[in-house]
Amino acid sequence: MPIPLITDLDDIQATELYQQQLKNLYAVIADNQYKQLTLLIDLNVHGAEVLSVLDFGSTLTVERLKRIHHTFDDDLAVIDIPMTSSKGQRLLEQLLALAIYENVNDIAGHSQGRSVCLWLFNITITSKLKDDLYLLSQAIDYKTKKRRYLRYWDPRVLSLLAYIWTEEQMLFINQLGVKEIYYLDWNNELAALKFANVNEVLTHEQVVEFNKSIKQPPFRFSFEQWSVLLQVEWVNMIIRQLKEQVRIDDRVYQLILEQAEAIATR
Repeated sequence: MPIPLITDLDDIQATELYQQQLKNLYAVIADNQYKQLTLLIDLNVHGAEVLSVLDFGSTLTVERLKRIHHTFDDDLAVIDIPMTSSKGQRLLEQLLALAIYENVNDIAGHSQGRSVCLWLFNITITSKLKDDLYLLSQAIDYKTKKRRYLRYWDPRVLSLLAYIWTEEQMLFINQLGVKEIYYLDWNNELAALKFANVNEVLTHEQVVEFNKSIKQPPFRFSFEQWSVLLQVEWVNMIIRQLKEQVRIDDRVYQLILEQAEAIATR
């Protein structure tokens, strides 16, 4: 699919929808006193060339993760954007416009990938972080017991994972150093997925047991979880048909999951 033009981003930035989400984004940054953004991007959508659309894209350092799967043409990557300068703020604003552009153009009959994936604030890019982000993409197939990749970085998949991840799995993600993830949901709104710390929700004895029992990735999902994951393409297809007509709230999302399961069964 073609790389969007700078005029495409300008058109998005002129909309009321964009201005409201930009206001929300800056409110999150101010409330939490964030100074730095680590953005997870998928280079399989447009390649690193997508950064050329941004005013200061050529100055960004792209830190690639280990190739997720041999069928991938390119990598996932993280980029570090300090938000204490006008340059960083300009990049932030254009990246939000790009995320909304990709979401708006993901419509029935024309699936649009997500190059702008997850927004991680105040996280230092290290070799360990890159390894951990890679490991999160691994899952064990419930039936075959073989390792498969999990597209958690895609906001369309993350919204489904947020629905099925267990408390234990979410506590483990926090232990990797990820306290919260922001992403653009199907409603073109900034959504947050927060991961509690074990010491905040468990007693000392429970923490000890948790550390003994926790399994490192790849994730091993239950039969029920895996059954839902298998419907993700049907779920996304239904949402593309509906998203311009209704707001995708929890109630609607539950109905879509039920419909996706019915379609898959037939």
